[in-house]
Amino acid sequence: MRFESVRAYAFGPFRNKTLELAPGMNVVYGPNEAGKSSWHAALYAGLCGRRRARGTTKRDAEFAERHKPWDGDTAWDVGAIINLDDGRRVELRHDLAGGVGSSARDVDLAGHDYTNEIMSEGAPDGARWLGLDRRSFVMTACIRQADILGLLNSPTELQDELQRAADSSDRDGTATEALTRLRDFRAEFVGTRRARTKPLMVTEKKVQSARGKLEQLQAAHEEYLTRWMEVDELDRQARDAERKLDMARAAHGANVATVAAEHLRRALELDARFPHGRPRRSSEDDELERRITSARTAWESRPDVQVPTGTTVGELEEDLASVEAQLEGAGAPTTHKAPEAGGGLFATLFRAIRAFFAALLRLFGIGSREPSIQPEKRQALEERRALIRERITARQDADRRWEEDTRREQEAAEGILAAATAADLTVNGPDEAAAALLEWQRRRTDYLEESDHQIKDWEELQQLLGQSSLDELTGEEERLRAEARALSEEVGVEDMADLPAPLTDTEFKHAEREASKTRNEFNRAQTQLEMFAQDPMDVAEAKEVLDAAEDEHARVRSLGDTLDSTIRFLEQAEESVHRTVAPVLAKIVREWLPKVTDGRYTDCRVNPEKLAVEIATTNGHWQPAELLSHGTAEQVYLLLRLALARHLASESCPLILDDAVAASDSRRKRDLLKTLLAVSESTQVILFTHEDDVCAWARGRLVGEPHKLIELDGPER
Repeated sequence: MRFESVRAYAFGPFRNKTLELAPGMNVVYGPNEAGKSSWHAALYAGLCGRRRARGTTKRDAEFAERHKPWDGDTAWDVGAIINLDDGRRVELRHDLAGGVGSSARDVDLAGHDYTNEIMSEGAPDGARWLGLDRRSFVMTACIRQADILGLLNSPTELQDELQRAADSSDRDGTATEALTRLRDFRAEFVGTRRARTKPLMVTEKKVQSARGKLEQLQAAHEEYLTRWMEVDELDRQARDAERKLDMARAAHGANVATVAAEHLRRALELDARFPHGRPRRSSEDDELERRITSARTAWESRPDVQVPTGTTVGELEEDLASVEAQLEGAGAPTTHKAPEAGGGLFATLFRAIRAFFAALLRLFGIGSREPSIQPEKRQALEERRALIRERITARQDADRRWEEDTRREQEAAEGILAAATAADLTVNGPDEAAAALLEWQRRRTDYLEESDHQIKDWEELQQLLGQSSLDELTGEEERLRAEARALSEEVGVEDMADLPAPLTDTEFKHAEREASKTRNEFNRAQTQLEMFAQDPMDVAEAKEVLDAAEDEHARVRSLGDTLDSTIRFLEQAEESVHRTVAPVLAKIVREWLPKVTDGRYTDCRVNPEKLAVEIATTNGHWQPAELLSHGTAEQVYLLLRLALARHLASESCPLILDDAVAASDSRRKRDLLKTLLAVSESTQVILFTHEDDVCAWARGRLVGEPHKLIELDGPER
């Protein structure tokens, strides 16, 4: 099996990121916080997924805490494309949050579904194609630097895998019979968690019942203590609220006394201004004020007199008479109109002469003759006559406006001069009169404003006094000051200036309600606590009952443990033949041991029970590998992991290593890297590292297919 790629759809810090891998040796280099550990975990999760069995193990919880999406998204998806030894290319997709969207489908055969082929603990597990499962895979092939020696702490997790790898054809019949009898006895006198009527479950139920009763009584006792603390807290809150109300009363009294003192000071100040009593405002000159205002308004709004210029009405009428005569002499129609308005004596005389000549012409028959002028000239004369008439009308209107404006200007001048005379002002002309009257009005305004201020101050004094005299106001101020002093002393404040700012009416009412509310809550809680304390709470007796039930349950469990140990001993005896796996593991480790230890150690042996490795030293003594230097121990147990993966897997198993060479010195590190490079000829190797010398080695050695150097970007700044 080989990884082709891993896809982090939503995993740890990644979203929709892909890591493409080569079939041989892959070195994934990056600085701290570049995501190496997240990609390492994503490779494991992309192959094995996450179990959906009931209950959460500590390992599952730690994995979720480390690798759920950091942005808080509810989606948690990862996938991988793998190549199996039988030629299939499979895309694995794991819904790590819910599991319902997990699948395993053929990449090339129209999405052929292999999900059911590798189901384990409720979710697809790609390690099943290796003959492993997600637990044994992470113990053998998916290795973090911190976990290289971890299998020494829990070797039993790999025992089932080792036993399945051993030959199981030989059986010990006697041991089998003994196991059968022991198992029957255990079923009858101990039972299992599924046998509800057997001693194990009966005693467990007694323990649960006794524990439930004890927990109920303990909860009641805890509730009593909680209520007692709540009552104590409510009492404190009630006292605080009442003190706050007392402080508010004292602050309010101090504020009232301060206001009264300010009122008295102001009343004394105002009273000193009126030794003769109430001031009066004179209405004298009000009518003169109105007359002056009217005269100034008329003068300021007088019209701008424009004297008419140009041709006069008389001159225009002479022109009109000339045109009329020309038209009459030429036999023109007599239906014309004279100017409608005005015209003067000359115009009237002209019209009379024109009428006389017209009658004379008619008498002698001259008027019936044909016109002696051409039509074009007649039309021009008629147009000129119409124009002259319009000019006469316009000049008459201009003459009338001039006469009206002149009259209004004269009246305004007479009015402004008369107003100045009424105000006893000596002026030369209307303009000087207008300026003098404006100054007179300003002086009067100042006088009236001063008079208004005096009246306002008098009214303020009357408002301050109300129905009281100054002596009574003084006595009231002294009384309020004494009351304020008494209130401040009650709350322990000697200087009233140290009191808080007075509350508004709304705030004061709220403080009153709060004090009453908290005191009522305290009284109610106190009453409930007294009633609650009347119920008996014999916690000690319940504890004795629980202890007795637990002792009985422990006896049954002890019997079960004894039987289980006996059964396990016989099973180990029955399967002793299976321990042939130890030489196999030792042989594989021995093959690589000299290379990674620079020839210092050449022989080893493996304890299949504890998965412990012993190394032959130069003097022929056997030394536990974990007692060697930390770097050497990690190298040896890394080789054991390789051996386990090679022996247990049913096909080539990829190795995923996170900083697996960090503890080695530079020389052994190069040897170990060469070993891993040699291993990669038959097994895909994926090594995550932050070490620069490893990256430099990879640049020189991993050139082209089937190997690859992948350099990750550092964290964003």
